[in-house]
Amino acid sequence: MKDYDILGWRGEFYFKVDSEDKVFKARWPNKGEIKLQRNQEFTSKADMSIWSQFITVRADESIILPIKVILREKDPLQKDSNIAKQEFEIRLPQKTEYVILQDEKENTKAKLRIQATRTRY
Repeated sequence: MKDYDILGWRGEFYFKVDSEDKVFKARWPNKGEIKLQRNQEFTSKADMSIWSQFITVRADESIILPIKVILREKDPLQKDSNIAKQEFEIRLPQKTEYVILQDEKENTKAKLRIQATRTRY
């Protein structure tokens, strides 16, 4: 992991997620940042979600939902910078999938779990 701050002490990271219609946006954590030193890892609990949505899908159809995930770094002296950005296509329904979100030089990586489960109501 690389240190992105000007002073070089630690990085303050957060996720932003945008859906296709640009109406629904999310930030995780909702307030604050994930503070990491160089080469330090953050392991979340299994129940933490950076995005959730309910969509009605008929039994005989499949929907593709594009989601853009951005890993940003907060810097008090500058505008927040995008470290990594990637668009994922979530097929509803689909099996659980693990993906890696990383910057161009592969200095910072985030392992994300995409889970789209079917519920009945």
